[in-house]
Amino acid sequence: MPPRRTPRRLFIAPAVALVGAVALAACGGGSGPSVASPRQQVSTTSSSTTSTTTSTVPTTAPASTTTTTAVPAGEQLVTYSGLRFEVPSSWPVYQLSSDPNRCVRFDVHAVYLGATGPTPQCPALLVGRTEAVQVEPLNPQSPAVQLATQVQTLNGLSVRLDPNASANGEDTVVFPDLGVVAVIAFRTAPNVATQILQSFQHA
Repeated sequence: MPPRRTPRRLFIAPAVALVGAVALAACGGGSGPSVASPRQQVSTTSSSTTSTTTSTVPTTAPASTTTTTAVPAGEQLVTYSGLRFEVPSSWPVYQLSSDPNRCVRFDVHAVYLGATGPTPQCPALLVGRTEAVQVEPLNPQSPAVQLATQVQTLNGLSVRLDPNASANGEDTVVFPDLGVVAVIAFRTAPNVATQILQSFQHA
């Protein structure tokens, strides 16, 4: 009797199953964890880095250009003919153009704006001297103006000062560009006169 042959179909199923398993693994099938390739990891890191860089770019707010001028406590602001300055708030301020009979007195604390009027009503005798200010139009022939020969710059203003102010008991300050002169009298408190002088600036 001839030998009995084993059917080949018994070996076909395992071969087909093996091929299917390889194909399934190559396609990423199955329920196992997904592992990114090194290229994918670099791409992910690059994307994250880009996102972080973009989100941390600083923004700059526009600088503020608003300026304010505050008058110190106990002071008042006076303006005249393009000038501004500060004096004690307790000092009266007189406009001589509307008060031609006002006497300019340097024996009391006061501020006088303008030239002395034609008919000032002054006491027969003025005794003493203290801190006071007069600001008026520039008269080049005035003896006080002729004494102001020291050229300086005061808060951006071109001025001429009397170099002998201490001996004369008053600061004479000429503002040639504005056509104005200021006389600051002092006696017992020269520091007050200095403070007033240093406060002059463009109005």
